[in-house]
Amino acid sequence: MNQRILEGLNPEQKMAVLHEGGPLLIFAGAGSGKTRVIVHRVANLIIQGVRPSEILCLTFTNKAAAEMKHRLNIIVGDDGSNVWAGTFHAFGARFLRHEAYLIGYPRSFVIYDEADQRSLIAKCIKELGINYERGMDAKVAWLYNMSRDTMRKIDDIEIDLFFDPKDVIARYEQRKKEFGVFDFGDLLSVPCRMLSTMPELREKYQAIYRHILVDEYQDTNTAQYSLLVQLIGTHRNICVVGDDDQSIYGWRGADVGNILRFKDDFAGANVITLEQNYRSSQGILSAASSLITNNQYRAPKKLRSTKGKGKDIGIVEFSDDEKEALNVAYTITNLISSGVSPLDIGVFYRVNALSRVIEEAFVRRRIPYAVYGGMRFYERREIKDLLAYLRIIANPADEEALSRIINTPPRGIGAKTHAALVAFARESKVPTMEALESALAQNIVKGAGRKGVDGFISLMRDIRSYAVNSDIPDLLAFIMDAAGLAQALAAEIDGEDRLTNVKELIASAAGHKDLTRYLEEKALMTSMDVESGDKVSVMTLHMSKGLEFDYVFILGLEEGILPHSRSMDTMLEIEEERRLLYVGITRARKQVMLSWARTRTLYGREVYQIPSGFLSEIKPC
Repeated sequence: MNQRILEGLNPEQKMAVLHEGGPLLIFAGAGSGKTRVIVHRVANLIIQGVRPSEILCLTFTNKAAAEMKHRLNIIVGDDGSNVWAGTFHAFGARFLRHEAYLIGYPRSFVIYDEADQRSLIAKCIKELGINYERGMDAKVAWLYNMSRDTMRKIDDIEIDLFFDPKDVIARYEQRKKEFGVFDFGDLLSVPCRMLSTMPELREKYQAIYRHILVDEYQDTNTAQYSLLVQLIGTHRNICVVGDDDQSIYGWRGADVGNILRFKDDFAGANVITLEQNYRSSQGILSAASSLITNNQYRAPKKLRSTKGKGKDIGIVEFSDDEKEALNVAYTITNLISSGVSPLDIGVFYRVNALSRVIEEAFVRRRIPYAVYGGMRFYERREIKDLLAYLRIIANPADEEALSRIINTPPRGIGAKTHAALVAFARESKVPTMEALESALAQNIVKGAGRKGVDGFISLMRDIRSYAVNSDIPDLLAFIMDAAGLAQALAAEIDGEDRLTNVKELIASAAGHKDLTRYLEEKALMTSMDVESGDKVSVMTLHMSKGLEFDYVFILGLEEGILPHSRSMDTMLEIEEERRLLYVGITRARKQVMLSWARTRTLYGREVYQIPSGFLSEIKPC
């Protein structure tokens, strides 16, 4: 078995896999087989006698975690199933599911997504008598999330608000506790706080997880770093894998310093650098390296290709953005005609505004394509409405779910009626859902509202009764019919598409029976968990991270776009923009084309452009 684990690994990979214990930092350059190293290291630990349940693997996407578990099961069989692998947020949810009772939360808590969070914040703003303006809830949500992710005080983060957001946040926290819900920020901050203030709990989890491995460590923020510090016991068996050259999420709180300071944070750490690249030709790697070496805040590394020299990167200038897009479309048409699969082609840009012209060019040439980063499946109205019915079954105290469905589809329960019900429930000190029958008995609502509430109570009684012996797909289908959602969607202009989305949701729920676990899985879904199909992939450079294609086209290499005008104030911001281009280039296996246009239409205006300074830094091999 030992020989099988080491088979096919290069010397640096073997060193990483065989490292016995203590802190280990693996600088894994682009395409250097980091996932393979993590999986084989975990397999080796199991073979050496470490219990699988003592191993914790933390990733940044559900897809990465699933891939890790799949590969591990191939090597070690059923033992791999007992290794816990998942995202930081999934770990936080699991932790809270077991321990939240210690701080007064029910085990059946619901996780609010971004839309739920903003909706509740908006209500809190209005409750406090603050003159609400559109977008205000999003600003407060961003501020609070950034504060928790970076562990900075609210007052230390600049934001344009005419009121003190701390009062709103305090009310928001109060309401969440009343409703028995957590938001995404809580999934990191609450476990952090509990572990740091409860020594016995901290010792318990340090004893459970004797080996911790972290993928994409360069993307960790301060809260994630703090969580790791709390989990690492005296054994100090922490292995982190990442590439500082691919740290591109500083704008949402990630701190590249976490990986660059690792040796200082964990004295005596062993450092291994993986420089053998198995993805790209040397021409691509040399060009990418010539670009990234202009960054000062990085660990030195020099990638070597196993694919030969290949073709040099192409840099093309166009007179305008339409010609740029048409040329890309023409080139891709020829590639597909020559037998290249659309799946092997990626088109990237820095800002979403650049997608319009390329999409139009693709439509004209009938090129099949999928745009990543549009509205996520689980953010669509019809999906959120249906899942809200499940949420209120799982947790009757979920006020946001109730407010979403109590009049969806319309059943005569207007805003005033709903407000009266909420006020009555608060006076009674029970969740609104539990107060509905009492509200009718005491004539709190009358007329059409009364009839609607009575019908809603009857509907929810039927749904709960049906849920007792049903799996999730059958329950979803029952709700669609019993609540009248199917009929209401069918009457909409785009109803057919929305009903198709619902059918997709029901089909995807096959095999699910545990309602709480199903809702948690949906809340933790990420946009990249869904495959795009046999189409050219079109996306922002940020979305391209972790993917790879034979042919890559990167558009809009112009000052103000890449580097972006909002990221040119400091050296650190410029360096992150350079890393972003580096990430895009190193997605390619065979060929890269970079392009810029002398004039570009942006936000309805024709703008004269100059080439990005990054282009002059790229040297052919």
